Order: sequence, then C-alpha cells, then structure tokens
Amino acid sequence: MSAPRSRRALVGLAAGLGAMVAVAGFVLPRSAAPADHDDDTTVLSWVAEKQADTEPRHPEVGDSWVTYLQLREGSAKGGNRPVIGDGSAKCSAVAVTDRGIITQCQRVLRTDRGTIALSAMIDRFGAGPYTGPSAVVGGTGAYAGAEGQATITLDGPVVRFRIELDD
Repeated sequence: MSAPRSRRALVGLAAGLGAMVAVAGFVLPRSAAPADHDDDTTVLSWVAEKQADTEPRHPEVGDSWVTYLQLREGSAKGGNRPVIGDGSAKCSAVAVTDRGIITQCQRVLRTDRGTIALSAMIDRFGAGPYTGPSAVVGGTGAYAGAEGQATITLDGPVVRFRIELDD
C-alpha cells in the first residue's frame, strides 16, 4: 500500500469511528448503572447477543463487516435480564493465517446513561471462544471522557464485555 493510500485509509478509519460515536448519541430507555469495583475503577459486566451480522463465512484480508447487538447487564446470556441498550461493531480482517484470522474492531455500546467506544485487535485462532483486550477510547453522557480497558469474549452469537473504567 502506498503512503498516500495508507494515510487515506487511516483517516477513513478515524472518520468511521467518529461517525459511529456520533450516531451512538441516541439513547435507549433502560438503565445501565456502573457497578463499583474499588476506589479507582468502575467495572461494568455486560453481555450482548448478536441481532444481525454481515461477517463473511470465510473472511479474507481487507474484508469488513458490521454487527448489531442487544445489550444486557451481567455476564450470562439472555434469561430474564432486561435489555439495557444496544451496540454495534465494525470489524475488518487484518490478517488471515493457517491458524485463523486477526480482526480489528471498533465497537460502540449505548445505554440511557451514555455510550462507551472500544477499539481492539483480537486473534481468532481455533474454534473459539475468543478473548482479547480492548481499549476504552471514549464515551458520552455518564461515560464522557471514559478511559480504561475492557476484556471482550466472542462466543458464537454472544459477546461478553468486562469494562474497567478508570475514575
């Protein structure tokens, strides 16, 4: 990739993330209150179920897709937990090897308290589930100026988030 083309791709990626954060300004009517972990960290445990996913069956380098999620509190799938919001992910295959793929994803999770934006690269080698770290890159509302990290676990149609926000 030439230098001008790679700069355009980087600018496009940044613009896309900004647009995702801007669109996520809409809020849903249920609460997603943070749970206190200790004096310096707030921990959120959320689980999401995929509602729509355009990921190709056999991704190749450069393929991109989107996922729409229904968000609940806790770490267990569904049950009688109320829906607290929704989320989206825009992912791209950045490497494809004989072991699996490496994906780069920007995610936006939104609740009536605000949004949290995440960015990550996760190795998806083998059968899964796949777990990896993610950076908290910002937020709105109660999460304005959010900083910290998250652990994301991809398990088929279920995505688990353990988000640690630095206070």
